[in-house]
Order: sequence, then structure tokens, then C-alpha cells
Amino acid sequence: MVSSLLADALRDPSSALHTLYLESESSLSHSNFPAAVTRHFSSVFASDHAFSQIPTLSPSSPPDSFKDRDLVAFHAMIQDTSLSPEMYITTSCGGWGSIADHQYDPFEYSSLAECVVVWAVSIPGQSSWTNDAQNSVNPVFANHPESLSHKFPILNAPHVALQLKIYDPAISEPLRSTDLHTFVGILSKEPPSIESIPLLNVPTLHVLFSRPIPFTIVPRAFPMPLLDVRKVRQDLISWVATEALAGDTLAAEWVLLAAIGKVQSRTPSIFPPSLTISNFSASASTPALYYVLSQIFPLLTLLPLSLNTLNTAPFVPESKNDDLHSGWLQLPAGSLCLLTEGGITEGTLGEKALLNFRAIQDIISLQRLDYVFPFSSFGFDTDINFVILTDGHKSGLFQTSINMPLRPVHSDSNLYKSEIEINLPSPAQLDLFRQVVGGAKIGNVSVSDKVATYVQDDFVKERKDISSSNVVTTEDLINRMMTARLLALSLHEREVSIEIWEQAKKLDFARKFRLIP
Repeated sequence: MVSSLLADALRDPSSALHTLYLESESSLSHSNFPAAVTRHFSSVFASDHAFSQIPTLSPSSPPDSFKDRDLVAFHAMIQDTSLSPEMYITTSCGGWGSIADHQYDPFEYSSLAECVVVWAVSIPGQSSWTNDAQNSVNPVFANHPESLSHKFPILNAPHVALQLKIYDPAISEPLRSTDLHTFVGILSKEPPSIESIPLLNVPTLHVLFSRPIPFTIVPRAFPMPLLDVRKVRQDLISWVATEALAGDTLAAEWVLLAAIGKVQSRTPSIFPPSLTISNFSASASTPALYYVLSQIFPLLTLLPLSLNTLNTAPFVPESKNDDLHSGWLQLPAGSLCLLTEGGITEGTLGEKALLNFRAIQDIISLQRLDYVFPFSSFGFDTDINFVILTDGHKSGLFQTSINMPLRPVHSDSNLYKSEIEINLPSPAQLDLFRQVVGGAKIGNVSVSDKVATYVQDDFVKERKDISSSNVVTTEDLINRMMTARLLALSLHEREVSIEIWEQAKKLDFARKFRLIP
């Protein structure tokens, strides 16, 4: 029976939907039918094997490559939730793009219901290796309507953008901008819900059910069982240092710690640390660090600053003619943003550039991004990690919580070598690297009373040490505790131990030593 339902849904989802309606008509009210649709199709595709048989929308398999009314899955980020709902007719299985929507004239108003319309796009910054885990084809460039490119955050990047029509409030009500979900539904082309989009029809997905996507994209475990995490972690740091940071393992370790952080609390504010790698030679080319990190982290966005980019590119979402245009910083939670200052030259910064600077600093300091509307702006919570590369002694543009001067070990290393020049570990080793950072990203660590007492006594002892040339402040204590927690996460330890605390102090001392002129 299950295999028959699966085959029917894959072959003709509209017919399967209509059959469900006929079977439920006598037992369900029209208002309860959308929930029944969600339950039914979720059940049919509950197994991983069944779910993997659903064709996937992607830049390499765009909407135009499917037939009208095909069943498809779309791994997506919610881009715009500001649209007005639409009405549909609930009788005779109306909704879900059914032709029944257009058959009733006149009709009774009691047979009308609302469906929610939102815009969704391909997941920005998604690393190509994650597509295998999602049973997707690796993305390649495809043709996209120019009039829809403004819905995607990253300029000139391949993507799919479409409108979702959602009939079950249990699916639509929790949705927020930048949420990640896999939406499964019936694909069609319909007039855009946004009048300012100059297209007769746009790709439209009538949602049957959805699944949330973790911000690690691929599900991870913390702690990792039966694995020498310390060895894998050290190999990871050595590889990042060798391939992207001229052999500087200390800088590589700080990159790892900054990249696995996350928002722990908003009240009080406990945000992921932001990192500046200073003394990083300037170039307008893409740093090798981007290619290396893209092999490890599932969500990575390169933000190469230049005068032209700052003065012209949209960094924040902005509503124009009731259409929310995306911005470079409209990224999902869990994203790592690698920002480079090497392309900035002398010139004039306009008002847009200053607003873009402020938007970046707001995320770094406040984990908040303002969406601009005609007469106001609204702040939306973010959870984005920043690593900034600058050739100065510190960033002259942004204030970050950590400054780590680069100290090359190999003077002949090329910090800007191309992607094909990167020496990759074995696939098995890469998978272990990804498991370590992914697990660390979702983990939580605690501090026992014993360790808390030790840390407090240690802090008091350092404050009393008059022989020390460096005065230890409360801010130092907070930063060290953050480092200790990140260090524990990277080791897949559930608690900060005294050993980890001492190791965090050594890392902090080594970093500060490099800051001495």
C-alpha cells in the first residue's frame, strides 16, 4: 500500500491530492484538509529512501527543466515573508494550483480560505559538498530571469528563486526570514504575487509538506563517538595552516574557534567572537582560505570589499514597490562570512557605502540586521560568524573581538593560490574534519562549580601579581572563558576542564604576544 501511494505521488501528485480529498471529504471539514495533506504526504515520504526519490530543484535542475505539475523538493532559504495572503476555493479540492480554483463563478464566500505566499531562494553560501548529503546535483551556472536576481543575496551567483504557496498554517506560521527548509510540492508557473516583477509567470511551488534543514545542512552529532577528536582536530588545523595561512598553526586554530561559535544568548548578549587576521597581504584576488574553508564548513560566503562594491552593492534587504530586494548580508543562521579588505583602494565612499559598513558592524557587534522599508526599518536577529582579512596591524574599518596577526612560517607560501592548487586530504579525512566542526557547531558545554571556582581564584591571583607586565581585566576573563568554551566544543568535550582552561589561557597569551610592537 505504501509503495503504491509513493508511486502515485511521484507520478501524478495532483491526482494523488485529489484522491486524498475524495477519501477525506466526508470525515474532514475544509479547514482541516490542509493539515491532512501535510500528514499524508509526510507519511508517504517519511523514509530516507522514499524522500530521496523526489526530484530536486537546483541551479543545475531549474524549474524550466520540469514538467508542469511535477512533484519536486526545494532546499531553500526563506527570503520574503511580507506578501499578502491569497484566497483559494476549498471545495472540490481547490488550492494547490488546482484548476478547480478557476471553475466556480459564482461561488459562496464560505468556501474561501487563505494561503500564505512567501518567496524562497536557493541556500546562499551552501558548499557544494553538502549536495551529496541532500541527494542533490552539484550546482552549476544556469540561466535565471534577470528580474528575479534581486531576490538572491549573493551577486551573480547561480540560484533558484520562486514563490511558495502554503496552505497549512502549521507550516507557514513559524516561518521567518532566512529560515532553512526543504519544501516538497507541486511545481507550476503562475502570475507573480508581486506586481512590480515584470514577468507574466514565475516558478511557483504549491507546498504539500516541508522539513526543517539544520544550519549544519548535514545532520551532526556532539560529541562524536569512537573517535580521536584531538588527533583529527590537530590534523585539521595543520591542513588549514599549510594550505591557506603560510603554515601559521596559531592563526589557523583561532580561525577554527571563531568559525564554530554561535549565539548563545541575546539577553544577556553572548555572541560568537569575530576575528581579524591582520598582517594578511592585500590582493583583490580570492584568498586560498576561502577555498579551504569551503571544504569544511557547509555555509560560507565570501564578501570581497572594494570601493565599487561598497558604493553600489546592496548589503541589506530593502523593500521597493512592495518587493523585498535581498542584500549580501541576508544569510541563514550558521553562516560563516569571510570578509576581505584587500580590494579597497583610495577613493570616495558614498552614503550607501557608509550604510553598508554600519550593517556589517551591527552584525559583528549586535547580531542584528536592519531590513529597510519605505518609512521605517526593522531589525532581524542573525547568527553569522565573521573572519576578516586585512593587511594592517588591525582592521581600519571594523571592530572585532579578536585580532590575530598572521606570522608566516613559510615565506614562499601563496596566500592567494587558486582552488585547483589546494592539496586536499583524502575524502575520508575531509569527512572527519566536517564531522568535527559540524558537531562543535551544534554542541553545548558547561562549567562545573569546581572549574568555576578555579577560574575565579586564578583570575584573582593574576590580578594580584604585581610582577606581571600585563594587567588582567574583567574583559580578559570574559574573552578567555569564551575561548575555553570554544576550545571544549572543538574537542567535543561536554565540560570545560581545568586543562582546557589553561590551554585557553596559553592561546590567549600567544595571541597577545604577537600584538606587542
